[in-house]
Amino acid sequence: MSEWQPIETAPKDGTWVLLSGGGIYYGWDGDTIPTAVVGQYTDYLNGRTTNPHWQFAWYDGGYYGEYASPTHWMPLPPPPDGT
Repeated sequence: MSEWQPIETAPKDGTWVLLSGGGIYYGWDGDTIPTAVVGQYTDYLNGRTTNPHWQFAWYDGGYYGEYASPTHWMPLPPPPDGT
């Protein structure tokens, strides 16, 4: 797996990546903010077009939240063999 890289080098083409170092907005109701999230850079959020931002999925109902000001990213690992 790759090492963490500065956010300035992250893909901004909608590729899902691991993000870290940012803050969570849009409905986060957990006790703590996760140390890393799976997210993508996009201008689409919950059925509407908005300003470009980092988004992440925050529960299985399909709702997405903004992950603001991440500092680092890395590619997702490949899936297990046979999937």
